[in-house]
Amino acid sequence: MKTRNLILLVVLAGGLIGWAAWTMRPQAKPGSALIGTQVLPGLPINRVNKMVLTTTGSTLTLAKVKGTWTVANRFNYPAAFDKIADGLLQLSEMKVGQVMNVSDSQKGAFNLLDPVAVTTGRMEQAGTRVELRDENDGLLASLLIGKPFMRASPEGGMQGPLDSGSYPDGQYVQTADGHVVLVGKTLDRLTEGVKNWLAEEFINATADDIQEISITAPDRAAIKLVRAKEGKLFTLEGMKAEEGTLDTAKVNQISGALNLLGFDDIAAPTLSPNETGLEHPVAFEAKTRQGQTYTIRIGNTLTNDTFDRYIQVGTTWEAPAEPAAKGAAAGTNAVDAAKAVQQKADEAAKRAEEVKALNDRLSAWTFIIKSYRAEPLLIKRADLIKKTEPAGGQKTDTGLPAEALTKAGGRTLDDRRRTPDQTTNNGEEKQTPNVHRQTLNAE
Repeated sequence: MKTRNLILLVVLAGGLIGWAAWTMRPQAKPGSALIGTQVLPGLPINRVNKMVLTTTGSTLTLAKVKGTWTVANRFNYPAAFDKIADGLLQLSEMKVGQVMNVSDSQKGAFNLLDPVAVTTGRMEQAGTRVELRDENDGLLASLLIGKPFMRASPEGGMQGPLDSGSYPDGQYVQTADGHVVLVGKTLDRLTEGVKNWLAEEFINATADDIQEISITAPDRAAIKLVRAKEGKLFTLEGMKAEEGTLDTAKVNQISGALNLLGFDDIAAPTLSPNETGLEHPVAFEAKTRQGQTYTIRIGNTLTNDTFDRYIQVGTTWEAPAEPAAKGAAAGTNAVDAAKAVQQKADEAAKRAEEVKALNDRLSAWTFIIKSYRAEPLLIKRADLIKKTEPAGGQKTDTGLPAEALTKAGGRTLDDRRRTPDQTTNNGEEKQTPNVHRQTLNAE
């Protein structure tokens, strides 16, 4: 064989080997280049001025008004800023964990159908559309949040009735360009209802801090509970010994009513005082040993079937009286004394400013609170007093002690006065639920 032919064969063999190596190399999976990248790259979160969250049932709008985040669906009531900030940060840091090869016909299985365009029969397969807009309402970013990815619980995990078998460990989302990806964190907070976006700061006073409580309203006896000293029990002002004894359980209900008091919703500002019952409210006032006074005005129930109530709140602060001055401690000079006085003055000014800010934020609104939160605020004076039974036992109209009739299967006068639903089968008295009707002043 000639040398030239041999060289050609060697070159041709080398080319074939190179081509074979190229065709047999590991192929990159479609979309693998996206794994680990940000879903919303370069999102300018500081320019976001509005968040629009759309579901099949509603559109929730959170927007900045005069520099403050508000809930547009609730008359621009302040929004939970921390929740908005966390949501925006989560969106900006969200990364692709897996690229899904999903056709349009398969998107319903991932709850990734457009909530606006979805047909009636497939509404449960729609997602939550998130739009981030700037101050000029220009679109900065958008995506569709689908169902969470459920990971099976490992063997040996929690057993019993609370074992659900799986737990959320990621979320399916669709980007604006149509890619369906799985991200490593759940986005369920961005899919919550409007009430969950309202700023939660409200009234919070522990029972131990409260020194005085008053409850007044038209056509009802006034209540004034006073604690003589810190740590002492409340007494009912004007209560006479012959009336009975103070029901400590009821007193505890009243004094604990402001501990982490929360509201359920915001009422429409267009409602009149006559409609809300706040024209002639029940006024609940509590003063704390720190000098803060909370005033709550309780109105009507929302409807005859819904016992949640309208309320308005306000708060003021006045520096509590200083204890009697004692002699200056040894080694205390005029400079130290002046510093202490100034420090107290600064603390008082700061506290007054904080309380004023809270009052300004709350007093302009009418809130809706759950019925169980309203009940302690509406307790009447008669409910606070337990009647004292006459000495020697109750006498009946037969002249016999009540105990004797009870043992004989008889009924006392009080038994006859009770309605059937107030006694049990064995003749014992039942507690009738404290159901409030819509009109507050009706007895």
